[in-house]
Amino acid sequence: MLDGIDPWGLTGPNGLNSVAATFIGAAIILLAIGCAVGLVRWLGGKATPSSEGSTKGLKMAGAGVLGAVVLGSIGGAVQWGSSLGTASLMPEAARPGQVVIDRQAPKTTCTSQAVRDFDDEDPKASQPKRAAVVKEVSNGALTVGPGVQIISLKWYPTGTDCSGQNTEAASGTEVEMRIYDTVAVEGAEEQIRKHTID
Repeated sequence: MLDGIDPWGLTGPNGLNSVAATFIGAAIILLAIGCAVGLVRWLGGKATPSSEGSTKGLKMAGAGVLGAVVLGSIGGAVQWGSSLGTASLMPEAARPGQVVIDRQAPKTTCTSQAVRDFDDEDPKASQPKRAAVVKEVSNGALTVGPGVQIISLKWYPTGTDCSGQNTEAASGTEVEMRIYDTVAVEGAEEQIRKHTID
């Protein structure tokens, strides 16, 4: 919910670098002031017969130089640490890996059904020819007996040819046959029979 909100611009390595730069810059200014005061004290102690003032001034200047060396190394350490990222700080097994999803190509590229409305075709196919098409499309699963008229057939073809001329139905799809049964027990009726291709 709060993703992308960064009012102070401190997100990521650049933000850490800017904070470190601010503190290091302030510390360098204070060190410069301390070294300058130490040098003035040391020079003042040399000009007067007091050796204690020159010793304190020399210690102050030495502490300033030592502080400058420490601050210089801190800046480099911050720069190096901010460029590592979180992945290099994790154990090897916990680091993000490359995920490869191996997907099989779809068995059909047809998104709409092929339809054969046999009664609307010109010339009309005979019932035995219709039965042969149904048998071929359904891999022999849908058959009709005597007195049954095949009206239409719907299926999802496999491959790139999505027309009704492609009689190879894609596996996992449904073949739907609409028939008119003239010898049904309860009288002639229209029926729909379905089969899912293995």
